Amino acid sequence: MSSLLQGLWPKRIIVPVVLSVLVITASTFFKAAVELEDAEQAYYSQWLRWGYDDQPPLYTWIQYFFNQLLGFNKFSFSFLRGLLFGGILLLLYQFAKNMHKDVQKAGITVFMMVLIPVFIDFTFRRLSHTSLLCFSILATYFILERLLVKKSVGNYILFGCCVAFGLLSKYNYVLFLLAFSIVGLLDGELRKVIFNRKIFITILLAMVLVAPHFYWLFGPNENWSMVRESIQDKTGDGTADYLFGITPVILIIKGLIPLMTPLLLVFLVLVLLKKVTLQRPKWDWFSELFVVQILVLLLFFLLVKAQKVEVRWLLPLLLPFIILWIKSFQFENIIKIKRYAFVTFIMLIGFQFLRTPMEKVLGIPSSVHFGFEPISNILRQDYSDKEWVLPDVTYAGNIKLLNPNRLIFSNDDFSLGNNIKNKNKVFVHIGKIPDEYTKPTDSILGFGREKDTLFFVPSLKRIELKD
Repeated sequence: MSSLLQGLWPKRIIVPVVLSVLVITASTFFKAAVELEDAEQAYYSQWLRWGYDDQPPLYTWIQYFFNQLLGFNKFSFSFLRGLLFGGILLLLYQFAKNMHKDVQKAGITVFMMVLIPVFIDFTFRRLSHTSLLCFSILATYFILERLLVKKSVGNYILFGCCVAFGLLSKYNYVLFLLAFSIVGLLDGELRKVIFNRKIFITILLAMVLVAPHFYWLFGPNENWSMVRESIQDKTGDGTADYLFGITPVILIIKGLIPLMTPLLLVFLVLVLLKKVTLQRPKWDWFSELFVVQILVLLLFFLLVKAQKVEVRWLLPLLLPFIILWIKSFQFENIIKIKRYAFVTFIMLIGFQFLRTPMEKVLGIPSSVHFGFEPISNILRQDYSDKEWVLPDVTYAGNIKLLNPNRLIFSNDDFSLGNNIKNKNKVFVHIGKIPDEYTKPTDSILGFGREKDTLFFVPSLKRIELKD
């Protein structure tokens, strides 16, 4: 098995991948409560649905089957994230190797991901759907590069699977498809892929795989309206006044600065030390896709009148283009630089492993240091005969992990509908309850990092689940 892996990937790629999976999985056991994304999955993966609130269903489907295999516990949730993180590194190496035609540059491409903070920190610690989208987009690029070489039925089938999985990973994938379609019409190489009769296999397969979810999204229940509201909440209220379209340019730049700053600084130092020299990469379909992808992002943020851009929204769409960045440099001693990059990567993985216990020792506040046992204990002791409805999916997911054999509900789950049949419920409410509401029967003062006041309210009259 090890010889097979080394045949596909060198040892210096396998080692950080395996370490990443182990550290991501093990780190969760240092935490009294799970990260936000894991809590969301702990809640949503109680069911198999065609959709889950404002996210496509693929990640939760995968998590559901992991739970069936590994049990409903912290390990199941962190192990899936670890596998995805490792898979991103492996796919990036394979795609980079094909694009560079150079295993040394492919290795450096992977290790330079350590200089992208949102990847080595945020993605490493908590991101779920974004990680799956990174994986899906890299898989799409990898298969697309294979299609340029060999336009076989098998490759078109794989391409269709990648498109479907991308759309079911995160809706941002549509922005990649739009950029790909534009370049496909302009670039001679990609035109041969698109204007091939076998592309109908890709289109048909993708449509069949995504149809149930898109019916759920745009069908009679009008779930799309909820997703649209979520997009507006995340990007702004859509009422901003734009000056000649400059605002989205500023937003993109503001997003790129934290995404790229360490990478820019390190390569600036390397250029000044004459360890690398700038070179103009070949202008090809991949370069064209980079330019068009930026333009598509600008257009999207202009249309929705975005007032903010999160770095993690840009990461999946721009991550593959680190290959283009590495192509822009000639390395004086690439083996030596790769060795330093490898050591830095391993050191940062080690830091991530020690991060949570260090925060606790140093008294650095974090929500993961506050467990949900006090809430769970009251619910078990005093309300075991009632349905438990928590204020949001973060609370509900953490309570579910403490009570894996019990169905838990969340008051902010709009896709739940009227699935709670039992009218004998207890609601956990955050903050003061007005006098006209049913009086609480229990409370917890100073809960969690925010020192919230929680009330336990049975048979609540005025706070009801959203339909």
